[in-house]
Amino acid sequence: MSDIDNQLQEAKGIVCRQRAQTLEAIAQSIGLPFESKNEYAISLLPAEKKVAKNPDDPKRWQPTGEQLESLDKIMFAMEESTIWDRLWTAFCGCKNLRKLQMHFAVNKENGDAYVIEREMKLGGCCGCPLQMDLYSKNQNKKVLIGRVKENFTPYFSKCFANCCSCTYYHDVEKCVGESGTNSNDYRFEKSYTMRTNYACCGRVNNCCGATPCKSDLVIDILDKNDNIVAYLQKTYAPAESGGCFACCRCCFDYSNYILEFPTDSDAHDRMLLITSMFQVEYQLFESSGDDN
Repeated sequence: MSDIDNQLQEAKGIVCRQRAQTLEAIAQSIGLPFESKNEYAISLLPAEKKVAKNPDDPKRWQPTGEQLESLDKIMFAMEESTIWDRLWTAFCGCKNLRKLQMHFAVNKENGDAYVIEREMKLGGCCGCPLQMDLYSKNQNKKVLIGRVKENFTPYFSKCFANCCSCTYYHDVEKCVGESGTNSNDYRFEKSYTMRTNYACCGRVNNCCGATPCKSDLVIDILDKNDNIVAYLQKTYAPAESGGCFACCRCCFDYSNYILEFPTDSDAHDRMLLITSMFQVEYQLFESSGDDN
């Protein structure tokens, strides 16, 4: 196992903090359809901190931005996409669906440990479920680990959940081998499901979550039998100084996540859960491009 795999295997969870994109915020404030490449710093979740089970959980960790910044970084996630893809999708109001790769590296000198690949798709309601494929990299050789795919089975009930209760499902599927004669044909086995409720109905009330109005939003991680086995907490993480710094934080609109790992998961499961976190981030919390 690599050093990253060992750290993930021993970790309780991870913390992911998006880096603020100053140029993007300035451009969008004057109405320009500009989008920067996203970058994220990933740290280990401190052992004594608890991930929220619901937005009002009294035992949950409610970190400040400074506390998240002070954590030791184990790797960085860096988006790779063309400026053309970012500009035209921003102009058309669908920049959250853009084609991209996400590179995971300890530092630029060591190269990638993992990479996510995503094609542009319109989403499950349009018959094109969103999907991210996760690969490990070793000396420039890519090996498919698994995928995270939007769950739209059965179609009509999932459409109803999307449109009427703002509930989204993403399956975490591990690659278990090839099938057929085509090298692109793989067999997958579902390990977990990420269930995101983005409204006031459902198991938890996530309305206005991860904002100054309500500091946290909670997403359920389900096992194969649809039992909750872990949680993903999206947290606002305000600046300790408050005041004008808090106003700037609102304008820059970047994300902070605290991900808890299921106890029975291995390192590849955990990287796939991190992939599912990015799937949710881009689908629901990366602005669509028509917000201005």
